[in-house]
Amino acid sequence: MARFTYHNADGVRRTAITDSDRPNQLIVHTEVDMDQIIASNAVMRELQSKPAANGFRYLARGVPLTVYEQSLHEEWDEGDWDKWLNDPDNSVFRIWAGRVNHASD
Repeated sequence: MARFTYHNADGVRRTAITDSDRPNQLIVHTEVDMDQIIASNAVMRELQSKPAANGFRYLARGVPLTVYEQSLHEEWDEGDWDKWLNDPDNSVFRIWAGRVNHASD
């Protein structure tokens, strides 16, 4: 097995992994440092406790690159994003405390 880091910047590291037993297969391992995003989301959540005068508010911020890539591969629609954003395990990426529901838009 051989590993080669081909990208390591802006909190994202991508490593290509090859295996001589499977020469036609390439694995890409992606690591994303989310600590700074999560900390700044907490600050934004506190600052946005009341909606702006124009009604605008952030729903979420800093969704991990790996989740975005998964959404592309699985062809997520708005309902899939609603489910991900409303999952309590992903609450650190939410800025707005309410539920996301595009079906009622």
